[in-house]
Amino acid sequence: MFKKKIKVSSLNELKRFAKKFSTCLKGNELILLVGDLGSGKTTFTKFLISAIDPHVEEEVNSPTFSVMNLYETEKFPIYHIDLYRVKGFDISDIVNKGLIIIEWPNEEISKIEEVPTVILKFDIHNENKRIIEINLVKSDYVKQCI
Repeated sequence: MFKKKIKVSSLNELKRFAKKFSTCLKGNELILLVGDLGSGKTTFTKFLISAIDPHVEEEVNSPTFSVMNLYETEKFPIYHIDLYRVKGFDISDIVNKGLIIIEWPNEEISKIEEVPTVILKFDIHNENKRIIEINLVKSDYVKQCI
């Protein structure tokens, strides 16, 4: 498993990281976002989806209450899921049918092995600075974009 840590000190840096990261995505990955409330998971997701397809930028919002938002982009469907309040959630119907971004992944989802997975752990250091630990599982091709 490949691991790397990056420092992000502003929203512009987070946006640049999301844009660069987006260029390696094929649309069949599972992206797991881990971190405390306010650590930047939803903001990163908005930047990432907007980098993939700027036409949906205004549609991107947190799926905290809806649990899942679907964005039909020009490249591939994107499923944005928030499991903060949800114990069990089956993603088997959408695996390999688009990019899946999950905030607050549970143990079941963390054990899915047949999908290229990127785990991003957001750690708050101060109001603006974040350390993002990146773990790649069966997705080494993403290395060149982080």
